Amino acid sequence: MKKEFATYFEKSGLSSVVLHGPKGEVECKLIIRPRYVKIGSGWKDFRALHQLFVEDHPKLFFEVESERTSRDIKVLYPFFWY
Repeated sequence: MKKEFATYFEKSGLSSVVLHGPKGEVECKLIIRPRYVKIGSGWKDFRALHQLFVEDHPKLFFEVESERTSRDIKVLYPFFWY
Protein backbone atom coordinates (compact mmCIF):
# COMPACT_ATOMS: atom_id res chain seq x y z
CA MET A 1 0.00 0.00 0.00
CA LYS A 2 1.39 3.42 -0.93
CA LYS A 3 2.69 5.54 1.93
CA GLU A 4 0.09 8.33 1.44
CA PHE A 5 -2.77 5.85 1.59
CA ALA A 6 -1.29 4.10 4.64
CA THR A 7 -0.96 7.47 6.37
CA TYR A 8 -4.62 8.21 5.56
CA PHE A 9 -5.68 5.05 7.39
CA GLU A 10 -3.27 5.54 10.28
CA LYS A 11 -4.81 8.94 10.99
CA SER A 12 -8.42 7.91 10.29
CA GLY A 13 -9.07 5.88 13.41
CA LEU A 14 -10.86 3.28 11.28
CA SER A 15 -10.56 -0.41 12.09
CA SER A 16 -12.26 -1.64 8.92
CA VAL A 17 -13.09 -0.53 5.39
CA VAL A 18 -15.59 -1.56 2.72
CA LEU A 19 -13.96 -2.43 -0.61
CA HIS A 20 -16.17 -1.76 -3.63
CA GLY A 21 -15.76 -3.47 -6.99
CA PRO A 22 -18.02 -4.13 -9.97
CA LYS A 23 -19.28 -7.46 -8.60
CA GLY A 24 -20.02 -6.27 -5.07
CA GLU A 25 -18.55 -5.03 -1.85
CA VAL A 26 -16.80 -6.71 1.06
CA GLU A 27 -15.99 -5.40 4.52
CA CYS A 28 -12.33 -5.87 5.45
CA LYS A 29 -10.42 -5.36 8.67
CA LEU A 30 -7.45 -3.01 8.72
CA ILE A 31 -4.20 -4.08 10.35
CA ILE A 32 -2.47 -0.88 11.43
CA ARG A 33 1.06 -1.09 12.78
CA PRO A 34 3.64 1.66 13.35
CA ARG A 35 5.49 0.86 10.11
CA TYR A 36 2.69 -0.42 7.83
CA VAL A 37 -1.01 -0.79 7.12
CA LYS A 38 -2.48 -3.96 5.61
CA ILE A 39 -5.95 -5.03 4.57
CA GLY A 40 -6.69 -8.12 6.66
CA SER A 41 -9.67 -10.45 6.93
CA GLY A 42 -12.10 -9.97 4.09
CA TRP A 43 -9.40 -9.33 1.49
CA LYS A 44 -9.39 -12.96 0.32
CA ASP A 45 -13.19 -12.84 0.04
CA PHE A 46 -12.97 -9.67 -2.09
CA ARG A 47 -10.37 -11.28 -4.35
CA ALA A 48 -12.47 -14.45 -4.72
CA LEU A 49 -15.65 -12.48 -5.49
CA HIS A 50 -13.89 -10.52 -8.23
CA GLN A 51 -11.71 -13.43 -9.37
CA LEU A 52 -8.54 -11.40 -8.79
CA PHE A 53 -5.32 -13.31 -9.08
CA VAL A 54 -1.96 -11.65 -8.53
CA GLU A 55 -0.53 -13.04 -11.76
CA ASP A 56 -3.43 -11.53 -13.77
CA HIS A 57 -3.66 -8.17 -11.98
CA PRO A 58 -0.36 -7.34 -10.31
CA LYS A 59 -1.36 -3.68 -9.78
CA LEU A 60 -4.50 -2.62 -7.99
CA PHE A 61 -5.53 0.96 -7.34
CA PHE A 62 -7.41 2.08 -4.25
CA GLU A 63 -9.46 5.27 -4.42
CA VAL A 64 -11.26 7.30 -1.77
CA GLU A 65 -13.78 9.71 -3.27
CA SER A 66 -14.28 11.92 -0.24
CA GLU A 67 -12.00 14.43 1.46
CA ARG A 68 -13.58 13.40 4.74
CA THR A 69 -12.62 10.09 6.35
CA SER A 70 -14.52 7.32 4.63
CA ARG A 71 -14.73 3.54 5.06
CA ASP A 72 -15.71 3.21 1.39
CA ILE A 73 -12.79 2.35 -0.89
CA LYS A 74 -13.11 1.82 -4.63
CA VAL A 75 -10.77 -0.86 -5.98
CA LEU A 76 -9.71 -0.43 -9.60
CA TYR A 77 -7.57 -2.58 -11.79
CA PRO A 78 -6.80 -2.35 -15.51
CA PHE A 79 -9.61 -4.73 -16.54
CA PHE A 80 -12.20 -2.14 -15.37
CA TRP A 81 -10.73 0.52 -17.64
CA TYR A 82 -11.45 -1.15 -20.99
